[in-house]
Amino acid sequence: MPTATKVLGDRLSPLDRRPRTFASPGEALRELAGAVSRTPVLASAYLQGGLEPELRERVMVAVSRVNACRGCTRVHERWAIRTGVTSKELEAIGQGDLAALDDRNRAAIVYATALAEARFRGPVGADLVADVAESLTASEMTAVEAVARVMCLANLSANTAESLVERLRAEVVGAD
Repeated sequence: MPTATKVLGDRLSPLDRRPRTFASPGEALRELAGAVSRTPVLASAYLQGGLEPELRERVMVAVSRVNACRGCTRVHERWAIRTGVTSKELEAIGQGDLAALDDRNRAAIVYATALAEARFRGPVGADLVADVAESLTASEMTAVEAVARVMCLANLSANTAESLVERLRAEVVGAD
C-alpha cells in the first residue's frame, strides 16, 4: 500500500463553522431511516470486529468536527482515549492534520468526513473512492460510511435540539 495518496493528502479542509442542523423534520426522518437501514452493517462494525474501536472513534471525532457538534466531540474524544487513541492524535484530528496517521486511518477519516460534508447526498468523487479503496476493503468502506452516518444523525440531532432551545430562550427573554 502506498504511504501517500494523491487525493487523501495529510490535511482535512479547515473548518470554522456554526453547528450543522437539520433543515427540516423531513430531513431528520430521512437521516434516521438511512441510519436504521444500516443496522446490520453497524452490528458487524461494532460487535463482529468489522472495524476496530480506535478507528471507529477516530472517525466519530472527525465527523463530529465536520458537524461542529461540541458535545459529541467531547464524548467521543473521551471514548477514543479509552480505546488507545492518544490526546496528540485527537488534537491533530481536531486541527485537520492527518499526517501522523497510518494510511488506513487516514483513508477512513477522509472518506467519512467527505461523506459527512456532502451530507450523504451523492458521490464523493471517483478519485477519492479509488484512493480509499487502496487502504480499506469494500466492507470496511461500507462500515465507515454506516458509522459516519449514525454519527451525523447524532450530531445534527444534538445541534438541532440545542438550536431550538436557544431560540426558545431568546423568545422567552424577548417576551419579558
